[in-house]
Amino acid sequence: MMLETSQELLVDSTPATMQTVPAEAKKRRRNKKKAVAVVSDSSSMSSTEKPKRKKAGKKSSQNKSKRHPKQAQEPEISEEEKTRFVALDCEMVGVGFDGLKSALARVCLVDWYGSVLLDVYVRPEEQITDYRTFVSGITPENLASEDAVSIVQCRKMVGQLLHGKILVGHGLKSDIRALGMTHPWYDTRDTGKYEPFMKVRFDDGVLWPRKLKDLAKEKLHLDIQQPGVSHSPQEDAHTAMELYKLVRRKWEKAMAYKYKKTCEIESMRMTQRSQ
Repeated sequence: MMLETSQELLVDSTPATMQTVPAEAKKRRRNKKKAVAVVSDSSSMSSTEKPKRKKAGKKSSQNKSKRHPKQAQEPEISEEEKTRFVALDCEMVGVGFDGLKSALARVCLVDWYGSVLLDVYVRPEEQITDYRTFVSGITPENLASEDAVSIVQCRKMVGQLLHGKILVGHGLKSDIRALGMTHPWYDTRDTGKYEPFMKVRFDDGVLWPRKLKDLAKEKLHLDIQQPGVSHSPQEDAHTAMELYKLVRRKWEKAMAYKYKKTCEIESMRMTQRSQ
């Protein structure tokens, strides 16, 4: 009653231009009631309606991904480029006192797919004192065969197959030394020296090569070099190639960077010498 009386006094006492105030106030109150009603309705939505908003958000993200498609994956290596890769593995026999010195006795080369390019027995120039048959699988009959070749003949055959190729293998340093050959470092991929495949053995933080057998089991889930069975150079060379395939892109990027830096250093040295 007090509110109504004060409003009547206000209406009677205000000028004509101000008499619209109560009507506008009522309009504002009605708008507030509508807003409250909308809020209460939205808060009382059923649980089945809420996922619709999530779907709408998901749809918008899908549309966004369509507007910005992901970059296409790098294409696989071409058949022509695959011919550039050759994997090598060698077997040794013992020569000299107690057969402690190693000499080349078998050489195997395989291609990208593991197909044999060369598998030949090599007659050592020194007297054999230990055939190491339990590991190498080599017997006196193998090296006495007419198919066995001299180290010179073997070197020539291997050189022809490796010319312009990228050489893959495990522990290649000893194999290349036994062959009496060299191969460019930038065309060599030794899985025994690839750092992500190596491990720290002591507290000094120095990386050491791991056995091919262990890498094959861990990375490829393959069992090779079984106890009591002599090693197969074909299998070992193919395993090294498969390990290389796992990390080829990353490895090649690292090699490209290393090669570029080496060329830059050599160029700087030549410039300094010419000055």
